[in-house]
Amino acid sequence: MDYLRRRTEFEANFDSLEQEEGSTISESGSCDSYSPPRPSLADEHGLMELLEGDKAYDLIYRNCKSGLHDQCQILSILRNGFRHVGSRAKLKTFQVFQEAVELKHAGDGGAAKVKYGWCTVKRTELKSILEYGFSEPRNDGSYGRGLYLSPDNTSLLECLKDCPASESEDDGIRFLLLSRVLLGKSEIVSKGSTQSCPSSQEFDSGVDDLASPSKYIVWSTHMNTHVLPEFLVCIKAPLNLTRSVKRLRSPWMAFPVLIKALSKFLPPSQIFIIQKHYKDQQNRRISRSELIQRVRSITGDKLLAHIIKAFGNKVQQ
Repeated sequence: MDYLRRRTEFEANFDSLEQEEGSTISESGSCDSYSPPRPSLADEHGLMELLEGDKAYDLIYRNCKSGLHDQCQILSILRNGFRHVGSRAKLKTFQVFQEAVELKHAGDGGAAKVKYGWCTVKRTELKSILEYGFSEPRNDGSYGRGLYLSPDNTSLLECLKDCPASESEDDGIRFLLLSRVLLGKSEIVSKGSTQSCPSSQEFDSGVDDLASPSKYIVWSTHMNTHVLPEFLVCIKAPLNLTRSVKRLRSPWMAFPVLIKALSKFLPPSQIFIIQKHYKDQQNRRISRSELIQRVRSITGDKLLAHIIKAFGNKVQQ
């Protein structure tokens, strides 16, 4: 199905990258089109700069570009070369724990669920995180004690909001890590939770929503065994980023019409969730603004904008 192909293209292509022989990225020079914030960044941290035309570069660039507005510029995309002793140990550790989780859930099919997730970092943290891992939980505390990551299809504007302007460095340059995340079997974590580890041996990680998570929650006990930093994206963004994000409005398009249009792009399972949210709003269990936010988290702003624009053009004809 077309919608399924589009939705899974990002992860499927990454899986193929890992399996292809000779997929190691060339270390030759920097890209003429996108200059890194500092020439020594790659060498300093054992990273390899990806060039336009490389499969990993193109996948990440498209994914990033679709979630940013015109005021944001992607400067460079780098891959962890695992050159240092510490980073190589982390790679081995991740692989060992992936095998352990597979054995643990052998009765459920034996597959260790691995996804890609985003988190913001400071330049001053890069060395320690890449070599030694995360020294402390990174979160706002709303879903317990651990490392929160955003799914790879999350709008990067939302991720960048976690890096306040006062903490951005190099005149607005911000750093995003794209990591492999060993989720295993996830449990729902309610907002306001004080949890700091799995509630039982059955679970390995947490999510805010099983069907359409906006947060992967890796507990503080697992964050240096179940998370593998693999790519670094350097983005130049305005200091007042949080105020420059435009709200998406669609007062002229009724929700039933929107849902019908979305069904051409999304799988039935996600359409069912959107219909459920709409029914909850109709029954006044959630507000209209909350409904809009939930739909946006499922579809992404780019798809919504495309559908609304197409609808507006059709009405005008």
